[in-house]
Amino acid sequence: MTIVMNTLTGSVSEYATFDFDSITETHAGSATGLYTLGGDTDNGVAIVAEVITGKPLWDDQRKKRMDMVWLSMKGEGVAELIVRGENDEWRYNFPVRASGQSRAKPGLGIRENYLAFGVSNPGGEAFTIDQISVSVAESNTRRV
Repeated sequence: MTIVMNTLTGSVSEYATFDFDSITETHAGSATGLYTLGGDTDNGVAIVAEVITGKPLWDDQRKKRMDMVWLSMKGEGVAELIVRGENDEWRYNFPVRASGQSRAKPGLGIRENYLAFGVSNPGGEAFTIDQISVSVAESNTRRV
C-alpha cells in the first residue's frame, strides 16, 4: 500500500493495490513499471473512492444519535453514506441530487459519542463533496 499526502491541502490518498516508491502529479513508479495517474477508470475498472472524516467527540460525553445527514456534493447516481463508530461501521445508500444538496437517513440504533462520517461511490461515479452536516439528537442522560 502507498499513502500519498497533498502538502498544499493536507489531504491523503491511499493506493491499496500498488507499491509505488515514487510519485508525481501525473505518474507513479515502482519496481513493476511506470504508471500514468489520471482518467476515469483504473485499467478499465470503475474507480471507487471513499472520503472519511476523523472521529471527534461530539460536544459532550452523552451518547448521540443522528436524525439526518446532509451532504453538499456534486455528482450523479447513487452514493453511500458511511458512519463509523468506535467498533462498528454502517453504510446507507442515497441518491445524489442534481441540486447539489443530498441527504441520507442513518439507522436509528446508532448510539455513540465518537463518530466519523464519509461518502463512497460504489458504482465508480465521479463526485465532489464540499460539506457533511449532521443533525444530532443527544440523550438527556445516557453516557455509557
